[in-house]
Amino acid sequence: MKADRIAGLVSVAAGLGLGAAAAQLDILANQPTLSARFFPYVLAAVLCLGGLALAIKPGDTSLRQVVDGLLARRGLAFAAALLVYALAFRFIDFRLGTWAFVLIAMWVLGSRRWLELVLVPVAVSAVTYVVFRHGFTVLLPVWT
Repeated sequence: MKADRIAGLVSVAAGLGLGAAAAQLDILANQPTLSARFFPYVLAAVLCLGGLALAIKPGDTSLRQVVDGLLARRGLAFAAALLVYALAFRFIDFRLGTWAFVLIAMWVLGSRRWLELVLVPVAVSAVTYVVFRHGFTVLLPVWT
């Protein structure tokens, strides 16, 4: 079986699970902003649609190639950085944590241009913070 077909089916299952979990979130009846279910539902729809696209028309990559790539040092280092970011999310300022994660992820994935390593993490952190904090009025962990 092709790797994309398996990834597609796993994505569809994850999307369905996320949709079911989002349906259990409590929401306020007269909430003036987007409900707590909105973004999980959007993400679930993206996962399901993207997964279906992969499952229906997979690429030529074999499962062995994908597994070897994931188990390479680079894949494991990225997974470790993502795990640390997720576990520390509540305790570290969002801007600092996101900056550090993006910088580490870019380095692990092979970026070596110093200007790119300086500007992209700062831009991603700042834009993400502004969009979620001020655009969507989502409270993010910050040190004040």
